Amino acid sequence: MSEHDRLKYVNFNQLRSFYAVALELNFTKAAEWLSIGQPTVTTQVKELEEAYDVQLFHRKPHGLELTDVGTALLSLARQKFALEDRAHTLLTSTGNTYAGRLHIGTVGPFFVMDILSEYSEKFPLVRVSVESGNSDAIYQRLLNYEVDVAILGLDYEDHKLESVNLGHHEITIIVNQSHVWAGRTAIDLVELDGQRMIYREQGSMTRRALEEQLAAKMIRPNVVMELARDSVVEAVMAGLGAGIIAKEELSPLSQLTQLCIRDDTPFTHSYAVCLKERLAITPIQVFMNLAEGSRSQ
Repeated sequence: MSEHDRLKYVNFNQLRSFYAVALELNFTKAAEWLSIGQPTVTTQVKELEEAYDVQLFHRKPHGLELTDVGTALLSLARQKFALEDRAHTLLTSTGNTYAGRLHIGTVGPFFVMDILSEYSEKFPLVRVSVESGNSDAIYQRLLNYEVDVAILGLDYEDHKLESVNLGHHEITIIVNQSHVWAGRTAIDLVELDGQRMIYREQGSMTRRALEEQLAAKMIRPNVVMELARDSVVEAVMAGLGAGIIAKEELSPLSQLTQLCIRDDTPFTHSYAVCLKERLAITPIQVFMNLAEGSRSQ
């Protein structure tokens, strides 16, 4: 076998240390994550840089920053360690019982909890973690192998993704008990013109759906804040304005008033999504099958 044909590889320990530092942007935290000494992590990253004559981090007074090469390598390392996690899941499987973890990204806890309830019965040994964010942010984390499955508010029509449409969700307006609308159950869209509004952040499909309806009728609310979902609820409770939320997301125990929009009601959709290349991983596959089943109920 010629030298050209030999299997090329990157030193695993060096790559692992780089990966941890790239995620934490801190050598000490990376060492704690890997349960090894910080000098070892520092040495391994330095050896990796010297082996290929590259610089992976900018060492600046305020901390570490990835170089362009470091950023590109991090993208590849995510894929490698995602495959390692897949191998770990396979090797720790016994019969039809699987151990390991499933990391879920979702646009809101409501959209995933019913599926998780059934999932936990099938995979009691799988440790499930859930993080929330807007659709654009969760979509990117899925592509970066940072979450295993995602619940999104938009069909991104990406050929790399396997997607299940979970249904549509009505968008409503919420106000606190001192608001002039507190005694009502519904409003017309035009009443939002000039109204003090607390919007979701950019990337939120809830925001996008409402904005499309408002733009069509040239209605311009007075947007005073742009916040994440939970913060919108808190700001409305504090009397800072009216907020927007999917109908199912407001807790029945909330002291807020939820108002339907009578005309041209805006809706969002939700989708369960995973990377097609990872669909064969049993815990992911079962989650997607349960999502498909929940759609037909």
